[in-house]
Amino acid sequence: MAGTTSRSAKTAWVATRLAGRFSARLGGHYASTLWFTPWEVPISAKGRAKQAGWLEQTTPTSFFVSGHEIKGFTAGTGPTVLLVHGWGEHGASLGGFIAPLVDAGYRVVGIDLPGHGATSRGRTDIFQLADAVWGVANELGGIRAVIAHSMGGYVTTIALSQGLPVESVVLIAPAINVKKALVKFGEMLSLPPRAVDGLRAYIQRHFGADVWERLDGVELARTFDVPALIFHDTDDPQVDLEDSQALARAWSGARFKTTSGLGHSHILRDPDVLSATTRFLAEAANPFRPELVPTADSEPERERSSTTAA
Repeated sequence: MAGTTSRSAKTAWVATRLAGRFSARLGGHYASTLWFTPWEVPISAKGRAKQAGWLEQTTPTSFFVSGHEIKGFTAGTGPTVLLVHGWGEHGASLGGFIAPLVDAGYRVVGIDLPGHGATSRGRTDIFQLADAVWGVANELGGIRAVIAHSMGGYVTTIALSQGLPVESVVLIAPAINVKKALVKFGEMLSLPPRAVDGLRAYIQRHFGADVWERLDGVELARTFDVPALIFHDTDDPQVDLEDSQALARAWSGARFKTTSGLGHSHILRDPDVLSATTRFLAEAANPFRPELVPTADSEPERERSSTTAA
């Protein structure tokens, strides 16, 4: 399967580079396959073993959203915290949060978003992913909080802008700048400028002329009042620290914490990040009962996207 996926990605990349030399529209068409298809983030054998260990205390579960099965896991009892992974990852990527949250009295639910992990393979888009978060939350009868990483932070931001009811949110290295992501995407894959321009036009054709406004994470955050804690490592090579800082400034009452030397992924299992997250969720649940917080440092109406990338 991995070999097939790799060959498909290479074929799409070659086609994009060739077509993008003379045609923005054709180059953008091929580039859309690369952009909308989550290619699995490589993980070492040691990393896989660690994730398997985290999942030992969980029970597999499934959710049915819009007729599609979403695979996941659950552990513990109590108020529900939903884990939302990043692009190309899967639910176990945030497995380091399972034990601390279960010990703190929460039910933890992790999912593999559409196009990811055990749920499915193939094209997807951020609006479909936000719909999946909504659907899972509804099947759970509501959720207390969301912990999201990287692109999962973007997905969560979109869901919140649509009215997803939660009590608190923790975002870790949230990737919330689609315009910057497009530029980095082209640079990373050495795509012709014409192909990137074509992809930009493709996105606008499929999602509407106002798509950039609907995907402006910072502007969306200006309307939020849910308590939020945002982490970002100063040595993150994938998502710019400045993007998280801008998000925190726009988000009323959001707290912003930096780490150092953890990069984009190791931050997910840092003991200080895990403990700070648990304290924050407890504080958000009991804003007028500070003695309950450790002293250490109905679905509303919402606008849904009527288009998909497929």
